[in-house]
Amino acid sequence: MRRATPLLVLALLLAGCTGPATVPQPAGAASWDAVEHDIGTPIVPDHTHADGSLHLHHVNLDLVARVTGHEPDPAPDGESYAETAVKDGFAYLTRYGPESGLVIFDVRDLEHPKKVGELRIDAGFEPDIEVSDDGNWAFWETQRFPVSTETPSPDPGANVPHGVDILDIRDKANPKWAGFYPVTPDGPHSITYANIGGRDIVFLSVYAFAYAYANLEVPRQQRLVITELDTSVPGFATLKELATYAEPGASGKPGLFPHDVSVQVHPLTHRALAYVGYWDVGMVILDVTDPARPQHVSTFTDFGPASYGKVHMARAFPELIDGKHVTMVEPEVGGAKDTGYLTFVDTTDPAAPAYLSSWLLPGNLTSQGLRFSPHYFDLLQGRVCMASYHAGVWVVDVHDAANLQHPRSAGFAETGGNRTSSGLPAVGLFGGEASAFDAWWVDATHCVVGDSVNGLAVYRYAGPAPDAR
Repeated sequence: MRRATPLLVLALLLAGCTGPATVPQPAGAASWDAVEHDIGTPIVPDHTHADGSLHLHHVNLDLVARVTGHEPDPAPDGESYAETAVKDGFAYLTRYGPESGLVIFDVRDLEHPKKVGELRIDAGFEPDIEVSDDGNWAFWETQRFPVSTETPSPDPGANVPHGVDILDIRDKANPKWAGFYPVTPDGPHSITYANIGGRDIVFLSVYAFAYAYANLEVPRQQRLVITELDTSVPGFATLKELATYAEPGASGKPGLFPHDVSVQVHPLTHRALAYVGYWDVGMVILDVTDPARPQHVSTFTDFGPASYGKVHMARAFPELIDGKHVTMVEPEVGGAKDTGYLTFVDTTDPAAPAYLSSWLLPGNLTSQGLRFSPHYFDLLQGRVCMASYHAGVWVVDVHDAANLQHPRSAGFAETGGNRTSSGLPAVGLFGGEASAFDAWWVDATHCVVGDSVNGLAVYRYAGPAPDAR
């Protein structure tokens, strides 16, 4: 395997947060020890993090496109970006700032995204964008996010217009607002779309940060709301509540709230299961085959070496690995003594999930607030593509029995560049540091990333592939 020379490694370390540049992998079986040696311990915790020119290094993960929707003009001052979605050849980017709203790109040629449409809409806090399977509807959530201990009112109708906007995107060049669904007390923090039995179902994870700030208990406010798209009124769309779920004893307590959801028809039980990142409760698995009657299946809390829960998201691999159904669980950590372990779980029997293994960012690092924490991720062919805020984008491999027991670093890339921004609104996340917010596989070699400073980014994975091992 070809490696960077010592002088080149030294030069890159002095220049930025990381070590060697991209190292092509040879054909045939790869040495995982050699791959991880090339990656090394690339994250430098103490330097000028807001200088994008210091954050351009990568191994096995190459930046091939980056767009904001303003091209060929530069993005306006004060603009930043949050979450993305990709479906059926189109990518969706949420923008904050003077031109907040949704931008739609044609990514059928993945390495050459082309803007096709946009819609101005209130960004709120951390807008989450979801798209229906038929590509006709988008769901955009906004949440009220006070940075003080001010407590939102739980009264019905308070704090409107925070909730979920429904967008008609059948004409990608001319998306339009179609309706709104208010959510008390201050809107959902995250939403998840799932097609269950041909029905357009949207899960709303509802809680208020201010409760945790003030250490308050507000019964019935921390909850998972299950809704269905309602287009029964011509020219208007909204959501219809089907059910509300809250873990017993957790509905009003700070730190015990549903954060995010993923849904998959389990390949062995053939039941539609929701994997809920339920923060300090753990990972909660619900049977949502009938979304109006969610049934508790199990709660998982064995995170191996991690001494915390803080479960942000759980997602199952679409394929079996070593004959097992595997789910990955990740935390979002601030002020932790490490950067947040990824936990791999055997969910072959979803009623009895069992710990398999863990992975942590290489190097002896702390989370530095959320700076190096995991955030959103996607799974495909035994590989994880994970957005890890200022630690960049990481690919982790667990494709076979050996790697499932000992997860391997397969690639990484920093998010950098010459542009700076003021960071995410309301919280000023990292003061404009480049941060990877979410990451989604589009195919076996390309991952789309929401870059908080630079917009929608496309990375090509150049590391070991399953058929080369």
